[in-house]
Amino acid sequence: MSDRIRNAGFLVVAVAAIAVIVIGLWPSGSSSSDPAARAFALETRLKCPICAGEALAGSQSAVARDLRDYIDTRIAEGASDQEIIDEFVTNYGEQILLDPPRTGWGLWLWLIPVVVAGIGAFAVVRLRKRTEGSRTTSLATSSGDGSGE
Repeated sequence: MSDRIRNAGFLVVAVAAIAVIVIGLWPSGSSSSDPAARAFALETRLKCPICAGEALAGSQSAVARDLRDYIDTRIAEGASDQEIIDEFVTNYGEQILLDPPRTGWGLWLWLIPVVVAGIGAFAVVRLRKRTEGSRTTSLATSSGDGSGE
């Protein structure tokens, strides 16, 4: 494989990684003006407080139904998505969020996989260069041994 193709491949991977980082760190909020779509988007971001890791949107518990009704009421009153999320965090703590917060310690949960992937990519590139270097050295020594030419 030529260096040009390999470098183009690395460039594509780097751009894709940056896109994933930007999209992952971008504040997620519903830009829809449809109240039902906004409510569903919020319900998929919040956990049911009594279910094990289940979103409000999928839970059939009475508490989840009450919280979904509360979200519908707050949307009808004109509350923003962030205001509703802040109310839930105030009442239940950050563990009510299905996604870790993108600030403070929660930011590390978003960044650690990216950092580990970067370290892995760096290690693969270094290993390839070292392997290619040793292959080139072994070819040079085997073809230049002076055995009769």
